[in-house]
Amino acid sequence: MAKIKTRDLILDVALVLLNERGESIVSSVDLAHEMNISPGNLYYHFKGKEEVVEELYAQFHARVLVVLQQMTSQANGDAKEMLAGLTVVSEVLQQFRFISQDILGIHERYLSLRSSIQKLLSLLNQTLVGLVGLVMDKAKVADSSNAAKLLAGNLFYTLMHYGGYDALLSDDVQMGSIEEHLYLHFLPFIDE
Repeated sequence: MAKIKTRDLILDVALVLLNERGESIVSSVDLAHEMNISPGNLYYHFKGKEEVVEELYAQFHARVLVVLQQMTSQANGDAKEMLAGLTVVSEVLQQFRFISQDILGIHERYLSLRSSIQKLLSLLNQTLVGLVGLVMDKAKVADSSNAAKLLAGNLFYTLMHYGGYDALLSDDVQMGSIEEHLYLHFLPFIDE
């Protein structure tokens, strides 16, 4: 059985801690205490929380890119296939929810990530526009380019904001799953 490297363990624990508490609240000392190591041991592997967040963002970015590339390479205008891909995107966003639910805050606090965040969000939006356009073309929707931009925008907002609003609602309010919300966007294009 392979031994987990301390650096990887720090990233794993940091992801859990940041997702639970939020990036703006967790400090390097909090992370060291959570791992039951000295801050010096943490600093041996990372110069501080910023490097931990940057590394986790790099993992997030890479995973989103992989999913978008898979969706694009397999795109044929089928709404159900696009929904399946969007579900995987939503799972990545949920796995790194400290980023996706505070993307603006991360963008403002981490100058080193600004360009990368902007490029990723732009690529996500462009990919959604293209894939929705294929779905609409297949369904023979008139004026599909403008409609595709609007629907892609709605999908983008649903993906990026669903988890944050869901967390703010009381337990007695039922929002439904993100899959159900994504499905509703494509309801007119699904033949059952």
